[in-house]
Amino acid sequence: MIKTINSKQLKLGMYIHELNCSWMDHPFTRNQFKITESADIKKIHNVGIKSLKIDTALGLDVVEEPIISKTIENNSKGSSKKTNQQTPKQLKQTRTEAKKIKSHAEEAISNIMADIKLGQQVKMEQVTPVIDQMSQSVLENHNALLGLSRIRSMDTYTFEHSVNIGVLMMSFTKSRGMSEQQLHDVGVGGLLHDIGKALTPPEILNKPGKLTDEEFIIMRRHVVDSRIILSKTPGINQNALDVAALHHEKFDGSGYPDGKKGDEISQIGQMSAIVDVYDALTADRCYHKGQDPSVVLKRMLSWTGSHFNPTLMQEFIHCVGIYPPATLVMLSNHYLAVVTENNKNLLTPTVIAFLNTKSRETIEPRVINLSEQKKLTIISSESDQKWQVDPQKYLDMM
Repeated sequence: MIKTINSKQLKLGMYIHELNCSWMDHPFTRNQFKITESADIKKIHNVGIKSLKIDTALGLDVVEEPIISKTIENNSKGSSKKTNQQTPKQLKQTRTEAKKIKSHAEEAISNIMADIKLGQQVKMEQVTPVIDQMSQSVLENHNALLGLSRIRSMDTYTFEHSVNIGVLMMSFTKSRGMSEQQLHDVGVGGLLHDIGKALTPPEILNKPGKLTDEEFIIMRRHVVDSRIILSKTPGINQNALDVAALHHEKFDGSGYPDGKKGDEISQIGQMSAIVDVYDALTADRCYHKGQDPSVVLKRMLSWTGSHFNPTLMQEFIHCVGIYPPATLVMLSNHYLAVVTENNKNLLTPTVIAFLNTKSRETIEPRVINLSEQKKLTIISSESDQKWQVDPQKYLDMM
């Protein structure tokens, strides 16, 4: 696709289709080429080129940052106040409790799926205590469980994904001002949304490569199986059932299993579709490396109107933040830091700085509320693996 962009949007990896000037007016030997060096971008700026055309089929597309930035700006004017007022001691206690709750939830879903494989029903007495604990944690400070949702293992993906969908759905519900009963319901639905995968052949469920068309049909069956299993479970209401039955439906009707579209999908079902894709794309899987949350959110924004409800997508961004808790970030002073919690302005969370990347010297970890800083900003999110950092280590210091 040929797209006209502002030269300020140029990034490495883009393919120049046309520089919007004559061959004599630019310093390059070709009119069409891929940008592989920062110096190329600087040359374009230096000759005064304000707009140009790129070919997104041959290189990277422009990242629509203004969409996110505008949304944040419109919703954060007039306040940089924190979203919660817990003291450092309370925050540490909340995070400690959240780790226990997450562990209990993973154990519960593991046991429930083992029971389903044996032909038994879901036992709500295994689910309810865990959801009650998760509800309390989300209501106190949803950042605690959100941060833990970033810490995961490929070996336990199915269990962790189920717990994360529960956490994300409960956080999303809370941020939208929905009732505590709905928060509880979507937690149950999230935890059990993939229960049908207990009946999916493991060689398909855990296949490292791309599924064949026949295998994909079998994989898609898990949604129907989940709906059947939960429909027979005493104590499951429609809100919980919608999370499981509708999380693969798409806003434009191209999803499955029923091809529902628009308002044919309940609002909770539309929310679950957003949450499921977000968690899947940010997770490391046996067949792909998880992407950075900020990159995933930008990709998902480009799918609004087709895959997702545009209004709900914007609201979800404000729920999880551009830089979710436990995200590694680079500050404008070249210090490496871990995000601990979001503030009203999603571009200025609270972080723990711990490494001077210029001198490669570790510093005494210190908490910085970026909403209270005039000059210090986040310039990029960073890879945990690249820096060999365990973000949880620094969150545990809080």
